[in-house]
Amino acid sequence: MPKVTKQKTQAVWRRRLADIALSILATPLNLLAIVLRLMWSTRRVRLASVALLIALAATALFRFAPFQPAADYVQAQAYRLSGEAGFRIDDITVEGRVRTQKADLAKAVQLQLKTPIFAIDLDDVHARVQQLPWVGETVVTRRLPNILHISIREREPFALYRDESSLMLIDDTGAKITGNHLLKFAHLPTFLGDGSRVRAADLMRTLRAYPVIRNRLVAAEWVGQRRWTLQLDHGGAVHLPDGDIATALDRLMELERDRRILAIENQAIDLRLPDRILLRPEGQRSSQTSETKRVEAS
Repeated sequence: MPKVTKQKTQAVWRRRLADIALSILATPLNLLAIVLRLMWSTRRVRLASVALLIALAATALFRFAPFQPAADYVQAQAYRLSGEAGFRIDDITVEGRVRTQKADLAKAVQLQLKTPIFAIDLDDVHARVQQLPWVGETVVTRRLPNILHISIREREPFALYRDESSLMLIDDTGAKITGNHLLKFAHLPTFLGDGSRVRAADLMRTLRAYPVIRNRLVAAEWVGQRRWTLQLDHGGAVHLPDGDIATALDRLMELERDRRILAIENQAIDLRLPDRILLRPEGQRSSQTSETKRVEAS
């Protein structure tokens, strides 16, 4: 290749690289120019922008205690100006509310329309909404210029929990939801005993493989911090061992297929012994063996 042609080619590539570099450097500058142009496009937006800059400056400059009153005053005036420019609450939208009462939610939010939207403490609103009984998760956001949006994921009713003094609805994590208006949830199983709330979901997952028992379950008691006793809908009970529940229930299902023992009313089925199943009238202690029947494990 002639020397002149090679030099021309190198010059062309240098110009191209320079153009690319200028384009890369110009992009953020162009974006900044667009933002500034938008900020100063109308009087109201200019007013709001200046107010917010003042609020930020006040927050940064007056952090020391002696300057706090001045900072608070400047910040309040800045929020007022931004509100007058249109950055204020004209609507509060809610997503995901089903069982939470409107009045309870409004009381928790504690905001009035026309409040400057930048003056709202989102964390404070979130904390108050999160304390409502049915609320599991909350997200609170500003939708500028004038909407506050609250997204809620409510707790799902899972079971009832009875302690010494009350009956409560709980979710699948064991968290208490409410003790009011429980009649509509009477079909759910009731859990009793210290520690039963946090173990309820594990038990119900285990019972999915045993629908004959799960469908008849009305209550489950966590006994002695180590094992379950299941109360059935016909007055019977199933005493589970303190370990390897699945093996014990498998033995019970074999006996159920042969003798239909789960259909017998007011009968206690004791699965705590590994080599046999004890059958006796419900309410009779296992030590009272006069009416206790033993079924040897196969």
